[in-house]
Amino acid sequence: MPRTRTKSNATLKDVARLAGVSTATVSRALMQPAVVRPETRKRIQQAVARLNYVSDGLARALSTRRSHTIGAVIPTLDNAIYSASTHSLQRTLEQAGYTLLLACHEFDLAAEARITQAFAERGVDGLVMVGMQHHPATLKLLATLGTPYVFTWAIDRKRRSASVGFDNRAAGRMIARHLLSLGHRHIGVISGVVAGNDRAADRLMGVRTALAKAGVSLPASNVIEARYSLEAGGEALKVLMGRARVSAVICGNDVLAIGAIQSAQALGVRVPQELSVTGFDDMAFATVISPALTTIRFPIAEVGVQAARYLIERIGQTAPIRSVVLPLELVVRDSTAGPAPRR
Repeated sequence: MPRTRTKSNATLKDVARLAGVSTATVSRALMQPAVVRPETRKRIQQAVARLNYVSDGLARALSTRRSHTIGAVIPTLDNAIYSASTHSLQRTLEQAGYTLLLACHEFDLAAEARITQAFAERGVDGLVMVGMQHHPATLKLLATLGTPYVFTWAIDRKRRSASVGFDNRAAGRMIARHLLSLGHRHIGVISGVVAGNDRAADRLMGVRTALAKAGVSLPASNVIEARYSLEAGGEALKVLMGRARVSAVICGNDVLAIGAIQSAQALGVRVPQELSVTGFDDMAFATVISPALTTIRFPIAEVGVQAARYLIERIGQTAPIRSVVLPLELVVRDSTAGPAPRR
């Protein structure tokens, strides 16, 4: 009596037979779902689920020399902007038949180097990194590995590597010029920690450049670095107000800005009548707080989409290295106004 095939050892032919399609169509649906019609893909997915079919990924990887996985090394998921861009990265990769492997280095570039090495040893087909500043070991590995990679959230000014991001220095200049146009000359900065974070460093540099061009000084005592959290933003505002008499505060992101606003209000400082506050990111909550936050907007989800598309095109091909520069927009709301007369 022939052995009955169980669900645990179903084959590609079994899935094709149940879905009423060819094995080639099943393969395309599993490897490149975007090229298969939705109704056909749905039947195949139902057949896969019914049979509990699991493709022999290891055999496929050995035959094609591809793992159909992409490794992404990001600073943290404890920040909505990275969560949003990572979600769009994963979704775009999945549509093309790739699985995303994700790890966080918590702004520790040595840890990033170890994670990148581990991903390379797992045979990922591509790598997504954040920023342009990395440990020498990471840069050496990327240079010798031969695996496609893309830097995100920043742009490669030397155009030597693929990148998807925006000009953080331009963002800093943009927000500083806005405050200068309102008449502010006594300005403070609550920046993200710049060590291991070239995005924060570039935004701060952009602010310094714009202020210097306008003849406005930014003393070291007027700059405070803080981790990205509401509490850190609030504490930094208290320290800053104790050090200097400022009429405006530029914050490294929206989370720091909201923490600063809450702290100012607790101190009895009115925003924006006595203190203007700006952020960066234009997260959804920027319009919910009172006063609504003046900030810099950029297409967060597009970072992940464009990074995924580049790697998909690059893998196994000779597509040119390119950089995608995403647009920035100043969004003026209620948290900024002209400075109050100094008494």
